[in-house]
Amino acid sequence: MMTVIDKPFYIEVPSKLTPDEQKMMMELEQDAFPGTGAVDEQTLVPIARYGKLILYRQQDDDRPVAVCECMRDYNNPEKAYIFGYYVRSDHKGKGVGKKFLREVYSILKNDGFSLVCLTVSVKNIPAVKLYEREGFEIKETRYSEFGAGEDRYYMERLL
Repeated sequence: MMTVIDKPFYIEVPSKLTPDEQKMMMELEQDAFPGTGAVDEQTLVPIARYGKLILYRQQDDDRPVAVCECMRDYNNPEKAYIFGYYVRSDHKGKGVGKKFLREVYSILKNDGFSLVCLTVSVKNIPAVKLYEREGFEIKETRYSEFGAGEDRYYMERLL
């Protein structure tokens, strides 16, 4: 019997994106959030240049297996806001989300953050459970945060 060894994961933090990379990232966003994925060039480019775009890659795969888009809270510079966090659909259920989130914590802590926050759809139960297992607490429910019916939990975690 042959043992299959998973190809190693690694982190990439680009400071800019080519047009082909922008297109790929928008396709990944649509895969992760069908019908609601709203990240486009006008969002991706500033996040890569002025925020932090963290890609979780696997050897020999052209597309990231997970993505985290972060910003600094202007009113509280020690707080990072996770604008977007997702695992590619063909890697869900394999523990990638948990592994990657722990990598993100380490990166944010090294960047001087002491607190991280995010919002998540109240309907996205798997994501809410992941975040809670990984130390996030629901602090409030924000009704119609991204338009009518787009209710979100606001969650925080100390780093």
